[in-house]
Formats: sequence, C-alpha cells, structure tokens
Amino acid sequence: MKSDFKFYPFHLLKSEIVRSSTVLISGTIAAQLVSILLQPVLRRLFSPESFGILSAYLSLVGMIVILCSLRYDDTIVLPKSDKESINVLGLSLIISLFFNLLIFILVLLLGSRLKTFLNLPSGFPVKILYIIPAGSFLFSVYQSLNSWLIRKRKFVSVSVNKLVRRSSEGVAQLAFAFLKSFNGLIYSDIIGQTANVATAALQSKKYGLNLKLISKNKLAYVLKKYSEFPKFNLLPAFMSSCSYLLPPIFILKFYSSETAGFFDLSKLLLSIPMALIASSISNVLLQRISEKFNNKVSFLPDLKPVLIIVGLIAFVEILAIVLFGEDLFTFIFGSQWTMSGKISRIMVWSFSLNFIVSSFTSIFVSMRKIKTYSVWQSIYFVAIISLLFFKKLVFIDFLKIYVGIEVVCYIAAALIMFTIIYRYESSLSGVNANQINPH
Repeated sequence: MKSDFKFYPFHLLKSEIVRSSTVLISGTIAAQLVSILLQPVLRRLFSPESFGILSAYLSLVGMIVILCSLRYDDTIVLPKSDKESINVLGLSLIISLFFNLLIFILVLLLGSRLKTFLNLPSGFPVKILYIIPAGSFLFSVYQSLNSWLIRKRKFVSVSVNKLVRRSSEGVAQLAFAFLKSFNGLIYSDIIGQTANVATAALQSKKYGLNLKLISKNKLAYVLKKYSEFPKFNLLPAFMSSCSYLLPPIFILKFYSSETAGFFDLSKLLLSIPMALIASSISNVLLQRISEKFNNKVSFLPDLKPVLIIVGLIAFVEILAIVLFGEDLFTFIFGSQWTMSGKISRIMVWSFSLNFIVSSFTSIFVSMRKIKTYSVWQSIYFVAIISLLFFKKLVFIDFLKIYVGIEVVCYIAAALIMFTIIYRYESSLSGVNANQINPH
C-alpha cells in the first residue's frame, strides 16, 4: 500500500487519459490566456453594461445551441465505423442549419416583440437578436467538427483551433474597443467563431472527414438509431443549459446591467478551471470510456488519477478566492471591479464543485445513461427556476440561495455517477468470476 502511494505520481503520468487531457488542456490554456490577459484592458475599455449585454447574448446563444442539432452532435464519437459517424455529423449540421434559419425568420417577423417576449432588459439592442442565429449556427458547426477530431484522437488539432479562435476574437475586441463600438464584444465573438469553424473544417478534412460518404439512406438510418438523444435528452439538456445560463439574465432583469457585469466577471474568472480543464478531460473521457464500455472493460483505473487532479485544482481555487478574492479583482481589473471579488467569495463553492462534476459528466453519454442524466437535468432546471421566488431579495441574499441550489444539485449528480460506475464495475467483477468458475 505504501509502495503504491509512494510512486503514485508516476501512475498519474502514465495515465493515457491524463496525457491526452494534458494536450487539450495545454492548448486550451494557451487559447484562454489570450482572453484572460486581455481582460484587464477590455474591462477598462468597455463598461460593465457592455459585458452585461454580452452575458445575455451568450446565454441566449448557449440555449439555442443545445436545441439546434437535436443533440445528435453528442453521438458523433459513439459509432464504431467512421462512415456512420460522418453521417451523424452531416445530420447534425443539416438540422442545425434549418433550425437557425427558422430562428432568423422569427426574428425578422417579430423583431422588438420577441425582445419583449424573452423579457430582455430595455438596454438590450434589438439588432443583436439578428446576430444570435449566426452565433448559434457557427458554434454548433464547431461542436460537430470538434467531436470528429476527438473521435480521431487529434487533440493537438483541437488545441490549435481553440488558439485560433481566441486570438482572432482578441484582435477584434481590441479593434472594436478603439472604435468605441458598444456591441464590439458581440461582433468579436462572431469573428472568433468564424475563424474557429474555418480551421476546424480544414483539420477535419485532413483527418478523414469526407462528406461524400453522406447518403439519404444512411442519414435516415442514424436519425432512427440515435433517436434516444432527441427523445430523452433534448428537453432536459435545454433545461440544464438554461439552468446555467438563466441566472445572468435573471440578475440583469431583477437588478441592473452593472450588477450583471460584476456577476459576469466573477463567473468568467471562476469558470477558468472548467473552461481550461473540465471540458478537455470530459472530451477525452467521452472517447476513452465509450471505447472501453463497448468492449466491456473496466475504466475505473482511468478515473482515479483524474479525480485526484481536479480535486486538488478545486481546493486551490477555493483557497485563493476565499483568502484573496477582493484583492485579486481590484489589483487585476481596477477598483471599480471590487464588487466582483465579493461575489466570487460566495460563488467559488458552487463553481469548484461544478468543475469537479463537469469533468466526469461525459460518463452519462459514454455509458448510454441518457435517461438518468435527463432526470437530473430536469430537477436541476426546476431548482434554478425557483430563483424567481427570491427576486425581491437584496442581490447578495439572492446570490447565496443560487449558490446553495447549485451545491445541492451537483452533489446529487456526483452521487448518481458514483452509483452508475459502481454497478458497472460490479457487473464486470461478476462476469469475470463466472468465467473463472463456470460451475
């Protein structure tokens, strides 16, 4: 036992998931560093109100993205054959295109009435509504191409694409800042996503993506074969996305654009581990666990080193924010953002737990536990919607209730995943025992 503990760091280094994740994480860190290093400059060039509007825009795009491909993009990694996977990718792109065209037509027809229907604040520009379908489609295309690259284990390419996206976005942000464009942050997002899709398309073609393999018969086949994703996960996934993206809209509506801007910065900084690490680990786990699950092989040894790493990172984040949160925000972003530091000291608990759990949520997809995950997503959504009953509270009290809801929901998700893994590993032990003692 002591010997295992003594050399455990070497086990971490030998883990294929850790090595693959490190490639993705390195690229993601390089990409996010561009965004992070620009934040002190951008927060001085753009007002808190501009960031509040950006937060609302990204929330709307995020919710549409969940729906626009009917969740078929989640299945691109799963098929055994590349031809079937390519047809799933094609199906995802076709559905997304028509869905976002429909959204654009609705915006053209309804205009400002749609803004009222969505209960957006008066400061939200109507013209931004016309951009939302484009942002949603671009992100959906990237997700599909990214899934193909992950399927092919081209993690370096995924990292390069992220760096191109953030670099293009950063240059555009600075240009719009000096042009004093109030909505420059949103235009920059579109430019960054366009660059991302272009590089991802080139990389995907290089690594075997041949759209000529798409056929009507095969599209119909995969539409039916993977129909459990839109049937059982579309609405719950949308609810789950809303659960993460609605709080900024609630804050923007119940309080002010300035408060939403403070909240947005806190959310941005606290989400760094999730953006840099959790998504990369989740992508690698999706590919790795899908492969082992299909072959009825244990994957528990792959999870242990990952759990240790994300647990240590979460602990460091909590320690840093609780002890130095306000000072860090004031020093990096200026005295006008001190409020974001105060907010972060409350929010760090839920975001750290979210980071740990999000690193492993691909287990639900890999192990085909879509229905179970959907139940949790639905409950999570109902819990977040309950915030509407607390809109008359002062902002800090509202924030504490929000964090409490998040903590309870993510603890529940962790327990569900533990149960699923335990039952799977136990079933493998039973199979092995029967093979050894058939009588």
